[in-house]
Amino acid sequence: MTQLKMPAINQVALSGRIVQDPDFRLLDNGVARLSGRIAVNRSYRDRNDQWQEETSFFNITLWQKAAELFAERLHKGVPVFVTGRLRSSSWRDEEDSPHSRIEIQVRHLQILERDASRNGTGEIETPEEEELAIA
Repeated sequence: MTQLKMPAINQVALSGRIVQDPDFRLLDNGVARLSGRIAVNRSYRDRNDQWQEETSFFNITLWQKAAELFAERLHKGVPVFVTGRLRSSSWRDEEDSPHSRIEIQVRHLQILERDASRNGTGEIETPEEEELAIA
């Protein structure tokens, strides 16, 4: 019996608003990291034909040049469109309690509002070299 080769696909696209001002840091190795959260809303009709709305929150991380470029432009309430890959991590705290986190490693980010200082929307695509550096 032959093995079925399945492609390794890890891609996500979301649009939402920045929930709080992102955290910009230069790590010990000199790499820039920008971490934040976005809220994504979804409207739907329930069984009683009433409109409902739910909000999901997602952690996002930008690295290197993208982190530096967007550090001053992203703040609470800014609407964004992001694409990237999901990354999960798990750890145990001092009391040996397990924790886990799933975040979006952003490859492409577009600000969805006009920025008068730049005459348009802000957009950057993370080059392949930078994506490989964060893997």
